[in-house]
Amino acid sequence: MKQLTDLALLALLREDNDDAFNEIYSRYWDVVYAIACKKLNNREEAKDVVHDLFMVIWLKRHSLKITTTFIGFIYTILKNKLTDLNRRQTLRVKHDVEFLKVTDELDHSLFEQYTTKEMAGHLRLEIQNMPAGMRKVFQMSREEELSVNEIAGRLSISSQTVKNQITSALKRLRIKCQLY
Repeated sequence: MKQLTDLALLALLREDNDDAFNEIYSRYWDVVYAIACKKLNNREEAKDVVHDLFMVIWLKRHSLKITTTFIGFIYTILKNKLTDLNRRQTLRVKHDVEFLKVTDELDHSLFEQYTTKEMAGHLRLEIQNMPAGMRKVFQMSREEELSVNEIAGRLSISSQTVKNQITSALKRLRIKCQLY
């Protein structure tokens, strides 16, 4: 087999001759591997690309039409394989970047939700710890959305007392918020 030309080996390869394929493989593997290593700077990826290249030759052995030299044909397949690999890697990087953006946004959103829930819990506790009169005025103002005059009328206290109680309640809550 070693004395046969590339064209003769291709003719045998089209007839499913394993020895012809092995001879082509041994003739060109080192050259193709060296080129792939130089282009990729990664020996394992280069091996994978060269393996894929020879798989293409084997799988398409019946329909191979070579219009240039065999090494030119192999180089064209290699170039296409390297281009495909580059496209896949570029796409993978793009997807990784998008994934990181989404993950970061989710992490930020989850952190905000956690912080908001935690803060709300502290504020509810602080409201429960208010003196009874202040708590009642504040809850009527915020939860029932009553005006100062409506609260004063229902509780039979002055409007100024209602305003003072709401101001004091808000001051306590602001101080509590600054602690967290």
